[in-house]
Amino acid sequence: MLANVRIRRRAVLLITVTSLFNFACGNRVLLDERFHDPRLINWTVVDDADTLEGPSDWRVEQDGWLHQTSNIWGRRGDFIGRWYGTYLIAGSADWTDYTFSARGKPSDDDGFGVVFRYQDAEHFYRLLFLQDGMSGGPITRLDKRDGADYTELWSEPKGYRPSSEMLIEIDVDGDVISATTDGKRLCEVKDGSYSRGKLGLFCYAQKGQAFDDVRVISH
Repeated sequence: MLANVRIRRRAVLLITVTSLFNFACGNRVLLDERFHDPRLINWTVVDDADTLEGPSDWRVEQDGWLHQTSNIWGRRGDFIGRWYGTYLIAGSADWTDYTFSARGKPSDDDGFGVVFRYQDAEHFYRLLFLQDGMSGGPITRLDKRDGADYTELWSEPKGYRPSSEMLIEIDVDGDVISATTDGKRLCEVKDGSYSRGKLGLFCYAQKGQAFDDVRVISH
């Protein structure tokens, strides 16, 4: 019994020390969204202009996940490499260095991902997951949008398994961008184009996509 008490005390002490360390280092939770409120009052829907099969349809369903169920995609005359679609945006334009994580659960095989350091509808970074071979997949790609076009910063010819849940994590620190999925490092690149901005979720022709547990912690 005494040994158990000592173990509990040590565990409490460890948690307290860790919390104090994070506080001292300036780490704080900027966003912790579990989608309990179906009104999505902290989020803004942004659909790319002139897309097909829109508008988007973002909603919280009874399973507690955020779903996007529209097949909104592309533009007339568009080409592979842009993958226009829909975004759900939150946060502050003043956020600089942070770790952004979210759970994703695709049931379609087209494109989804996250955006970060979002300044406006034509200036941000995006991590895209795409499976469908007819749309240019399979590919996982980190890119940067500047105006109408996207510039690839990194990619690998690997998509995802539909119906499989995945944990996506982005870390931005100065001009260093790193991305992981399910704890496995995908890439680390340097790009100083955008130093601050909001964040969000993305879908391209993905009429069956769910997200949950969106969390942002400052550095």
